[in-house]
Amino acid sequence: MKRPDMYFPARCRQGFRLLLTLAALSPFTAFAEDSSKLTSLTVEQAREVMAKKPVNVSSIDGGFVSLDALTTLTPEVAEVLVKYEGALSFNGLTELSPEVAAVLAKHPPGKGFGSADLRLNGVKTLSPKAAEALAAHSGKVLLYALERLDSLPLAQKLARQWGELRLGVSELSAPIAAELAKHRGTEEDKTRPGVIFRRQDGAASVLRLDNLESLTPEVAEALAAHEGVLVLNGLSALPPAVAASLARRVGNSNAIRANGSSVTAKRTGTLVLNGLENLSTESATALSAFTGELVLKAVTELTPDTAAALAKHPGRLHLTGLARLSPECHAALQPHKNLLLPSPLPLSAGK
Repeated sequence: MKRPDMYFPARCRQGFRLLLTLAALSPFTAFAEDSSKLTSLTVEQAREVMAKKPVNVSSIDGGFVSLDALTTLTPEVAEVLVKYEGALSFNGLTELSPEVAAVLAKHPPGKGFGSADLRLNGVKTLSPKAAEALAAHSGKVLLYALERLDSLPLAQKLARQWGELRLGVSELSAPIAAELAKHRGTEEDKTRPGVIFRRQDGAASVLRLDNLESLTPEVAEALAAHEGVLVLNGLSALPPAVAASLARRVGNSNAIRANGSSVTAKRTGTLVLNGLENLSTESATALSAFTGELVLKAVTELTPDTAAALAKHPGRLHLTGLARLSPECHAALQPHKNLLLPSPLPLSAGK
């Protein structure tokens, strides 16, 4: 068997070896390995880091410099780091002082469309002043772990951002929910006017709130204004009143595909409730009024009455998590025109 280098001419092999040698000696490589391990930084160390022109790590949200092992950050160090013209990741920070937040807000938006300029996915809480400071940031900030969002300005800022909007909030007020529901980030980058990006399926937005364990009808009503894909996988129970509010979603009425063509007005978005293992007949009846795509992959069993209620749902229906399906339930689901069931079917005897 030939060695891999035998497939290349001698001159190419020499050049390849030279590249490998330079890569081994390169300070960029050393920094790329060390930057994600730095647990603290002095101002002087931060200057040294920036002087080395750190290497970007690639991800779906664009390239970024990882400083994810930092557990603390002073305003003075932040002042040095935010001068970097590229995305910065501070996922090891669990909180931000108002002073640090104000400095990070000065970080300029990246030149690459769609790049997450500040990654703060470990931050769980923000004081009102820190939230207000971050709201002034002109680029894109990620806050996947944020457990509570009370700041209207920050909610408005997040709703204007490009890309999927994902938060770790465990509770939500109706006014904040109403602002988040305005998110249209995958349609147009609001921080860079005139720059357009669209999903292949034409969805206007993806709003993901997986840590919400319950919703009031009022908050559900506010979220119903959201267009695109709404993910609420934290809900383990769905009262009929909440189901009725969510079913009023306007969905995807103005969607435009990536190629510029219009999506039919009948497509009204996607509602993902993959935390629901059980569904009452009353809630199923309420959900059946939703005309868009309904995803219920955690439901393991249905009664015939509940199945009959879901069969009236006019959009695509995902029930691929069913562990048991009685002949009665199977028959009750048959009228549904766009139904996805497990394969093979888990047919069982009796009700």
